[in-house]
Amino acid sequence: MSQGKDTMTSASALRVLAVDDNSSLLRFLVSAFTASGCAVTAAPTAEEALDRIETDAFDLVVSDIKMPGLSGLDLLRAVKAKQPATPVVLITGAPSVNSAVFGLRHGAYDYLPKPFSIKEVQGMVERVRADRAKWNGQTPLPSGLAEELHRREAGVEMLLRIGDLALQGLDPQAFMEQTLRLATESLKNDGGLLLLRDEHGHFTSAQTGAPAVVSELLGLLQLGFDRVVATGGREAVALTRPGHRLDVVAAAIPGVDRCMGVVCLARLSVNGGFLPDERDMLLGFAQTTAVALQKLVLRESLERHLVDTITAFVNAIESKDPYLKGHSARVALYAVEIASRMGLDDETVQIVSRGAMLHDLGKLSIMDTILRKPDRLTDEEFAIIKAHPVVGERILKPLTFLHRESCAVRSHHERFDGTGYPDGLKGEDIPLVARIVTVADVFDAVTSNRPYRTALPVEAAREEIARGRGTHFDPQVADAFASIPLERLVEITRHYESLVSAPLRTGEGELARAS
Repeated sequence: MSQGKDTMTSASALRVLAVDDNSSLLRFLVSAFTASGCAVTAAPTAEEALDRIETDAFDLVVSDIKMPGLSGLDLLRAVKAKQPATPVVLITGAPSVNSAVFGLRHGAYDYLPKPFSIKEVQGMVERVRADRAKWNGQTPLPSGLAEELHRREAGVEMLLRIGDLALQGLDPQAFMEQTLRLATESLKNDGGLLLLRDEHGHFTSAQTGAPAVVSELLGLLQLGFDRVVATGGREAVALTRPGHRLDVVAAAIPGVDRCMGVVCLARLSVNGGFLPDERDMLLGFAQTTAVALQKLVLRESLERHLVDTITAFVNAIESKDPYLKGHSARVALYAVEIASRMGLDDETVQIVSRGAMLHDLGKLSIMDTILRKPDRLTDEEFAIIKAHPVVGERILKPLTFLHRESCAVRSHHERFDGTGYPDGLKGEDIPLVARIVTVADVFDAVTSNRPYRTALPVEAAREEIARGRGTHFDPQVADAFASIPLERLVEITRHYESLVSAPLRTGEGELARAS
């Protein structure tokens, strides 16, 4: 049963999330904020607070720093990822002042030293209200957002670099050591273990971190090994209880018939626990490693399987958003229809299909709060959106066998008349694969519901493509698209069709944002 408590006042009240494992202090916070005219939600742990911010929006988060399990600093990072404009105030005792100062450097709004009074709480509420009144939505993005963008992008790059390592002909031991190092660099671990079981039941291993940490990590993994294997690689498992000096998570590396191995990562609790999105990235690491290891062992072609892995990752991310579900898959289907009608050879058609499937790869590093924002983006937020083609190309660049596909990823927002981005390419200077993906991407965008506008009918969307012939789109590509039977277009629109309707919203630059 949830221990959270909601105390609502007026509809216009400041929405406050109060977090503290001390029940007496939590009750005091609820009373103090309620007396200040706030609508208060109480959570006794950072974990419960994380659940709250997944579903509810808050104007202020106030959290103790030192708590069992995830700390207030961990919660600060999560809030800056999910609700970056929300101010976070940290509660600290004398021994935690250094942590509070650290929090201020990483985006905290302020901190409250214990003991504090109702008057201090009221003063803080008034400062937040005054700052909200002055904020016009056009100020720079809140502190910590750039750090979060970099962390997410680094995580996606880690997954793709694993596949690239597998193509280098390394032996399994060297591959394991280098992939574990990638995970350590990306997820900022203090220790890690990667165990692989061969067909005879023998284990080989790679490890990183201080010997004392690795030794403790191995002991915890031995105790929880059966629990990890039982998941089949479907979830990450916590191997330590709140209050332990290490925060340890592990994930199974699934094999063909049974678990092939386990990856286990540790972070000293003083450096912060693993947040939910970091655990998701650990799962991606385990699954990508599994594919690569299987192909190393079986000596199969890795290129096709690596693309399959990346594609599955794109689909998994899109499936979490009802507005984007199936977008890349549909764009690939449209693009293949266009390429086929242009008479391109089978190899080029396949490149078009992969380029279309990966065209929005760079968006995986962008926060949901920006991608799903229902109203107008600020200039800074739109600049982040516009950077996704360059980010996607950078992620794919180490995979040399995807060179032509990476060109499509970078250039799918270029326009035939030279007014697109990121490079302002014109006409046939834009790679052909990108010119094809552009038409497919825009058509799917305007025939799909999005948070900021409703879908166009297929007939109206076809007319939109025709109007862009020679300006937005390559005339040859637009003509090939126009030759696709209406019935086939309708059939593709129903692929992963979204059942969610969205309110109509218009605004400058929406077509560019939609795709």
